[in-house]
Amino acid sequence: MNDIYVLSVLGIILLIATITDLAKHKVYNWLTFPALGLGLGLNVALQGVPGLWFGVAGLLIGGLLFFPAFLWGGMGAGDIKLVAVVGAFAGWIFVLNVALYTALVGGVIAVVVLIVKGELWQTLKNISRFLRSIFVPKLTIEPLSKKYPMPYALAIALGTLAAYLLPPIVML
Repeated sequence: MNDIYVLSVLGIILLIATITDLAKHKVYNWLTFPALGLGLGLNVALQGVPGLWFGVAGLLIGGLLFFPAFLWGGMGAGDIKLVAVVGAFAGWIFVLNVALYTALVGGVIAVVVLIVKGELWQTLKNISRFLRSIFVPKLTIEPLSKKYPMPYALAIALGTLAAYLLPPIVML
């Protein structure tokens, strides 16, 4: 993923997704679906049929990596599609690194949000109780006072930037 034009287009898509996620807590299909096609199309235009397989593999791996988080309610469908967009543009090896950096960035953002909202201590107690409840089933977990939406497009954009600028975690 060295083509500056491809990187620029992906950067613009990630910027738009981040803005809409911060403003409306949503990554829209009007952005992700055309972006998926554009990522695949650019790879085909630049590499031919191998570019198609490169983009499809990235799209599938990117989409599947965070799918369990979506099933558990920790991530929205738009976030999953946005990671798939990164894969469609950049391929499966790059999107593996994006996923790892995104998880790190997302964790930092979550801790900051919990600190700002005054819920960090209760969350840590809940995690401790959850882990102990595996062995002592009668323990209960106290709910947080509110559920806070996480602007995960920001974490995906920063994770993508980190994967581009920092050394790869996964090298194949």
